[in-house]
Amino acid sequence: MLRDYQQRAIHNVYEQWQSGHRETLLVAATGAGKTQMYLSIGMDALDVDPDARALVIAHRRELIEQPIERIKLMNAQWLLNGSIDRPRVGVITQGRCDTDRQLTVATVQSMNERRTTELLRHGPITHLITDEAHHVVAGGYLRLRSQLLKANPNLLHLGVTATPMRADGDGLRKVYTSVADRISIADLVRQGWLVKPRWLGVSTAVSLSGVHTRAGDYVASELADAVETESMRRLVVQSYQQYAAGRRFIAFTVTVEGAHKLAEAFVESGLRVRAIDGGTPLEERASILAAYRKGELDGLTNCQVLTEGFDAPGTSCILMCRPTRSDGLYVQCMGRGLRPARGRAEPGEDCLILDFIPADARNIVMAGDVLGIPKEQAKAIRELAEDEAEEGAVQVGFTFDGERIDASGTPLEIVARQIDYLQASTLAWYPPRGTRGTDDILTVGLGRGRDNNERILAVRNEQLYGLIRYPQPDDSSRYGPWKVHRIEATDIYARAEAVAEKWGVETLMNRGTSWRGRMISEKQASYLAKLARGHLKLAAIRLMTAGEAAQAITHYQALDALGRADV
Repeated sequence: MLRDYQQRAIHNVYEQWQSGHRETLLVAATGAGKTQMYLSIGMDALDVDPDARALVIAHRRELIEQPIERIKLMNAQWLLNGSIDRPRVGVITQGRCDTDRQLTVATVQSMNERRTTELLRHGPITHLITDEAHHVVAGGYLRLRSQLLKANPNLLHLGVTATPMRADGDGLRKVYTSVADRISIADLVRQGWLVKPRWLGVSTAVSLSGVHTRAGDYVASELADAVETESMRRLVVQSYQQYAAGRRFIAFTVTVEGAHKLAEAFVESGLRVRAIDGGTPLEERASILAAYRKGELDGLTNCQVLTEGFDAPGTSCILMCRPTRSDGLYVQCMGRGLRPARGRAEPGEDCLILDFIPADARNIVMAGDVLGIPKEQAKAIRELAEDEAEEGAVQVGFTFDGERIDASGTPLEIVARQIDYLQASTLAWYPPRGTRGTDDILTVGLGRGRDNNERILAVRNEQLYGLIRYPQPDDSSRYGPWKVHRIEATDIYARAEAVAEKWGVETLMNRGTSWRGRMISEKQASYLAKLARGHLKLAAIRLMTAGEAAQAITHYQALDALGRADV
């Protein structure tokens, strides 16, 4: 039975085809059931038109077995409803060439010009389905597509992928003219179709300073020299034992040699771990994967074999032992561990992603970048991950439920709590909705209270401070210096709200008041430039609104007062 979002996606694909977008893309995260969706589309089309023919293309042999097995589960009777003189479904791959079937599943490598010609001899292909469609701009796919279009200019083409991003930047717009639907990891986690990702960033001493990039990702040989060392393997094994003991895992490495050496390191530690790679004989590979699925192995290590199309719902840990700049690769690796063990996620079921972060982590992809986490929190995750930490220590971590992150027990917890508060508060805190402000200080001006005193609230290092200044006895329009006092509170943000409600001027301290959108005055701009002491350039200040300038003025006044008070 199709899930609600699957029915919507299928409907949207038909709508795109009917509106003239004959080549459309369906973006569906790992675990969305993309095989079920594209088979439903193909099977329905073949039922409607007995003369229709569909071709499903994958780029690896392992992936062509899934559709046929899925059809048997979905509707085994459907396989018998075709022509009486031949099976309805066939396969084209090395050693097999079923070119006369109504639905054919093939690897792109097997579809050379001769075999494609033989396929078309039995009638044009009306529906092309490209699995893992982020590969579609590669030469083999384009040649096949061109040959099919030549035979049938009205070909309907559906591409399905979890990762429409290509590391080399070669856009899929070369082929697809629309995106029919997007189903994200966050959507599926929120609905319980994927388990919650739990991410820990483990500090390493690795430097990527000498590693170059090519086609959008690190050069593998140079990356291997940096990260596939004896000390790193030792760190990976120790980190698994410390943070993930008992979880069945899949580890992703840079090279084949690295996968085998990491497996050996795990075996030496007493675990049942095997390595597989592109050169592993097919029967041996099938045997290893079957043993892992049965629980007879504790883990698998691999290089570029299990990134796509491999499902093992018992996996509850991913070891990301290869830094990458590719969103697509990271999502594919992470997705291998997000499937629930049984249908829907059980309470508390999660997948732990152990990410081994280089000391210079600025350009690598991390979980916060690809999960659909709010941008303020994703920025905070990255900033905290870049902080210096002892090798092997967890720099930052969180669990994501599809909407919010739970960072309990990590440095991110404080930042996440601050972000959640800033998003909900009506007070005009500076920096607005930020993560880590100037000198890690948050400030809000309360204005002149009913007692005629001016107040500012400041948060620094999870401590709330009140700043107050009094009118001069001889001239009530002039004020003395700011005085700083510490405000004790178990919940500093609740306390800040209470102080603001008691002493604040609503039109001055709330971020929604209309005056904040006015143009900045020249007097205000000059005063702010003087206060900022070069931290803000006058040209940038003049682009601010009156509200932004007022917040910045309050902020720099507070910085000065806190500095003089040695806080």
